[in-house]
Amino acid sequence: MPRPCVHNVHQLLGSTIRDARRDRSGRVVGIDQTREHPVIDVVWEGQARAERVTITRDQLQTLVEACHARSDKAQDASNLAVTATTPVNDVARGTRRHRA
Repeated sequence: MPRPCVHNVHQLLGSTIRDARRDRSGRVVGIDQTREHPVIDVVWEGQARAERVTITRDQLQTLVEACHARSDKAQDASNLAVTATTPVNDVARGTRRHRA
């Protein structure tokens, strides 16, 4: 029987995660869902090699959802920044009357 997979895990690749228990953070460099429990490969700060971390499917789903929410929030902030930095002259240019 096939194991259920968490969708959109590719969003985690390159993300920074934090391990509060060990007070460390690292970058996700790999994900393996072919095992009984998912495994993520993390390069922790100060380490040269990735560590394989076994997690539950629920934990993996939570990580994906957090990554997605952070991505949406960053996109909203980026859109706001573009709007906020549009030069006033560019906005006024569309309403300026031209002399005949």
